[in-house]
Amino acid sequence: MKIFDSADIHIVRVGDSVGVNLPMEYEALEGFSATLESATDDGRLVFMLRPNVDHAVRETVRELWRDLRLLFSKVADIGEMNWDEVSIEWEAHEAAEGPVPLSAEEVIEHRRLYHGESMARDKDDIRKSIHDTMTKLCELAANRLGFTSRLFAMAFGDAVANKFSLISCTYGTLDVVCEIFSEEFSKVHDERYWHLTSEKAQDALAASYRKIKYLEDHPNEFEKERARVQQKWGFPLKAP
Repeated sequence: MKIFDSADIHIVRVGDSVGVNLPMEYEALEGFSATLESATDDGRLVFMLRPNVDHAVRETVRELWRDLRLLFSKVADIGEMNWDEVSIEWEAHEAAEGPVPLSAEEVIEHRRLYHGESMARDKDDIRKSIHDTMTKLCELAANRLGFTSRLFAMAFGDAVANKFSLISCTYGTLDVVCEIFSEEFSKVHDERYWHLTSEKAQDALAASYRKIKYLEDHPNEFEKERARVQQKWGFPLKAP
């Protein structure tokens, strides 16, 4: 059993039953059903509460992939979601090999923000709240676009997710591609809160893809663009 959090709580009477008050950081779980298991550990009574969130997480991921399939459609058909490529886990982390771990915690929090009261909804927060999941899904999608280099595929997927989630390109080889993607995308569609399913966004993504695929196929041209971005940012980049 991996314990990643611990908090003092009180067991209280709630009508004709007994309940516990969870800390506010778990408010995104409000409304979900759960399974309560009782056990003993070294002779001590232990309660295990298992929220039933997998269905909601898969539903959200399925919706995101459906929208990404439309977004990428003018480049290639990325096909149906392959669930063998991902695993649903609670915390966000990277996997060295095997299925890509998607964070149930992030997806559930995103759903809470997205479906929250309209007055309290912040578009920036909503988009940033799904960034890790979006990045991983975009990387999986980019692997189906015909890039020959895994580095370029990963960089392109990261760039799409960064653009959607309003995460700035900052520093490094991957971020050079991110910056070029953002430049090309904005030439076609410069709306801040663009939608994954809009035709204009499809055109913008296709234009970005053509530019970056050309740079992958012509390394000398990529080096020129890399130098240009380096000059634009005003400081040197480390060699890849």
